[in-house]
Amino acid sequence: MDPMVIKYLGLSGITYGTHAFLAIAQIALCIFMVANGVILLSKKTELGKWAARFGLAASEKLGQTPVMGWLMILTGVGLIVPLFGVSHWIAIISCAASIYWLMALSGNSTDNDGKKTGGVARKGLLAGAVLVLGFTVWEGRDLMRAAWEVSYKAVYWRNKEVAGWQHDNNPNVPKPGEMAPDFELTDVHGENTVRLSDFRGQRPVVLLFGSFT
Repeated sequence: MDPMVIKYLGLSGITYGTHAFLAIAQIALCIFMVANGVILLSKKTELGKWAARFGLAASEKLGQTPVMGWLMILTGVGLIVPLFGVSHWIAIISCAASIYWLMALSGNSTDNDGKKTGGVARKGLLAGAVLVLGFTVWEGRDLMRAAWEVSYKAVYWRNKEVAGWQHDNNPNVPKPGEMAPDFELTDVHGENTVRLSDFRGQRPVVLLFGSFT
């Protein structure tokens, strides 16, 4: 395979993989903030084992007033509303608020057995909030929406291809199983001419079209 193709595939994988990872981190932050806000409003002091392991905490200090719970829920909602076309600045503000809330909940929560837990999950969420904040400011758009748009476009154009765009626009295109029409091209150095029929019956032929076509 052409080294340039490998390079661009690698860069694309890193770019889209980063978008996907940060979009998942943003969703996790949204769920955590909303869940923790609901817990603060419920004024529960003891949580189940799994809730505690995920870092959810009913802080007595934060739970003294319902306003804290509502603000945390609002923070969580602010992380997801840019997905529906709202300004990405709401996500930026919500990320900053999430960092504040996670630092305010820095102490480990206690499960029903009295064991302190949740520190690792909360530190991971804090790191995710910092990354999402940084990348959202850098790219100037909401990362969850960016990941959605990439996925939607990939599915859309794949469906267009499967639906027969080529067949609709060029009725002479060869059908699956038919012999490909003969053609000739110069090699990558522009010196020698190569014909498709020269390889017939000898070896498989792969046509690779780069982004410059």
